[in-house]
Amino acid sequence: MSPEEPPQTLVRELSDSEKKLKGLFDKRDHFNEESKVYREMRDDLHQKRKDILDRIQDIRAKKSKLLEEMKAAKARRDMFNEKARALIGIKRKKDTDSKKEDPYEDLHTIEIDLRKLEDLYQTRSHTLEKEREIVKSIEQKRKKIKELQAKEPIFQAAIVEAHTKEEEIKEYRRLSDEEHKTVHEIYLKLKEINEKMDEFSPSIDHLRKEADKRHEEFLKVRKQADAYHQKAVELRERVLQLRSERNKLRSDARAIVNDQNKKVSDVLDDEGKLDDAAEKAVEMLLKKGKISL
Repeated sequence: MSPEEPPQTLVRELSDSEKKLKGLFDKRDHFNEESKVYREMRDDLHQKRKDILDRIQDIRAKKSKLLEEMKAAKARRDMFNEKARALIGIKRKKDTDSKKEDPYEDLHTIEIDLRKLEDLYQTRSHTLEKEREIVKSIEQKRKKIKELQAKEPIFQAAIVEAHTKEEEIKEYRRLSDEEHKTVHEIYLKLKEINEKMDEFSPSIDHLRKEADKRHEEFLKVRKQADAYHQKAVELRERVLQLRSERNKLRSDARAIVNDQNKKVSDVLDDEGKLDDAAEKAVEMLLKKGKISL
């Protein structure tokens, strides 16, 4: 082992730690990639659920609008029915009054009675008193006929009014039927909307449950990634420490070698000093009898 090489125990520990650190980072990255897949799956499920909820929101807005239209149609229908009922009540009262005061019925009866009296007066002989009585009755009948004939325009106007009210009643009923038809059509649309919303419910529940599962899996895998990351962070501190120790040992060893090399170089470069040192060494050895010439 060269002077610059650190102790083998340090080298082995650093090598093993670096391999282990790489393994921890690889596992962390693996679980991070896996968690990314689960997150994307979860987000995709959430987006699909959101898309359905947005569609439902649009459908609910349409439903709300239809409900308002139905409410308005019902109000108009009820209004037309109420107007029709009011006119029916008025018409019935007038019809009853008209029947009580029907001039045609009385006029017809009186005209028959008048003809009978005239026939009786003209075709039979009577006492003077009886004749006066018949004449008086004839005059009364004729007078009554004139009174009833005078009422005829009023009666005709009542007939026209009654006919007009009948037409108004028919029109209100027609309008009411149209509004009722509108209500029914809106009801069918609302029924279709409710059925469609019912169809969405299972999909929403399924997507929510699946998204929750993917989220749980994401959290589980992310927790594993975080655990490996924490271990890697802790081990990295040890690796950095070992590297620092190795580099320091190498630096110290290199400094010693460099210092020694410099000293040798300095000595070798100074030949005069080297010769003097050699001579002095020889003299010392001669004095001490260590060597002989």
